Amino acid sequence: MQAGDRIGDRYELTYPVGRGGMGQVWAGFDERLDRPVAIKFLRQLEVPEDERETAGKRFRREARATARLDHPGVPAVHDLGVHGEDLYLVMQLVPGIVLADHIAEQERLPVGEAVSIAAQVCSVLEAAHAASLVHRDLKPQNLMITPAGVAKVLDFGVAALLNPAEASRITATGRTLGTPAYIAPEQAQGGPVGPAADLYALGCILFEMLGGHPPYQAANAPDMMRRHLYSPIPIIGEYRSDVPDDLAHLLYCLLAKDPAERPASAGEVRRLLNPFVDGDDTPGVVAGRAGNRSSDATARTAAVPPKNSQQKFAASRAKARELAENERFVQAAEVLERALHSLSESEGGLLATEAMSVRLDIANLLMLAGDFRQARGAFAALARDLDQSGGQQDLAEECRHQVLVCETEMGQVTSNGFIQPKPLLHQKGRFTLT
Repeated sequence: MQAGDRIGDRYELTYPVGRGGMGQVWAGFDERLDRPVAIKFLRQLEVPEDERETAGKRFRREARATARLDHPGVPAVHDLGVHGEDLYLVMQLVPGIVLADHIAEQERLPVGEAVSIAAQVCSVLEAAHAASLVHRDLKPQNLMITPAGVAKVLDFGVAALLNPAEASRITATGRTLGTPAYIAPEQAQGGPVGPAADLYALGCILFEMLGGHPPYQAANAPDMMRRHLYSPIPIIGEYRSDVPDDLAHLLYCLLAKDPAERPASAGEVRRLLNPFVDGDDTPGVVAGRAGNRSSDATARTAAVPPKNSQQKFAASRAKARELAENERFVQAAEVLERALHSLSESEGGLLATEAMSVRLDIANLLMLAGDFRQARGAFAALARDLDQSGGQQDLAEECRHQVLVCETEMGQVTSNGFIQPKPLLHQKGRFTLT
């Protein structure tokens, strides 16, 4: 697979996001609805032949399990299909940062921030458990924090239905599903797995957010599982002194060896966590650090300048123009954004006037797409930068007018009650209305 490939006669692949043992995740665009998506593939030929049927069932199970959860903390499922010999799942593209990477960058998260993330995950688990679903593989690698500070739970692919009439207990031959560092003792032993296993995994994640590492560490998976089964429960207060006693006690209970000794439900855990979410460490802090990075059901890219930046940039502008002519405005704006950021100063970059022209194209495209919130921010930033440069004041004034138009479209009516929309900035060579 490569960028530009079309899937299902509708989705265009843009760049790879991640790769696992049996599949790939790509960022893409839905050509019909002009929106970014994540496309997750199960590469059947990379699955051992005797496991293909089971893997296919698990993949379809993920689609059904995720689609039935109508919750802001779960990526929306858009489509499921077959491409050649591969299965694919089309999902919401989640911008942000993987929690595992965030922990690696920060080492230990502030108490309020860690608790806020854990409480949001509890909200997702409430919905999942109410729908008779157990995730069974919660870990920092399966959690995303968006720029808005929303925690998203990914990969319900190993979710087990609690309803005995439906449960098929799909497992890979000879394996225990789950990740050793976060696996509940009963799951490590191959016993029945219920909601309490997800709460145990959440306890491991919360411990790692606060302590900088999982509760148990070992050189290999079997030794790690033995530690979950037999090692004393670690005390978070021994690793940092600013964790409130009641929160430390809750974390200790989440890590109980016996499922019956853990809190009764995800809802109860969420209620017990809420008092420790404070205004200084709420998700906005995470959002600021996450910026515009994204992954997976989810996408993260590194801006690597091409060998011939200017030629590649010109090709990107031509591609964006073609997309705009086909009314794929959001995708055209993203193409220009990536091209703009790919040019490094060491290679000369863009002239200030040319960069301003591209930024104006992006703002216009967002407005044409009806994304007035993003367009407003783009026009406001342009007006501010034009004012600071001291030139093109007419253009700066038009950008400020477009800010008002966007605010009107968003329902933010001004003091005079109405803003007369003007044609989008019409300059030669730009994506504009005439």
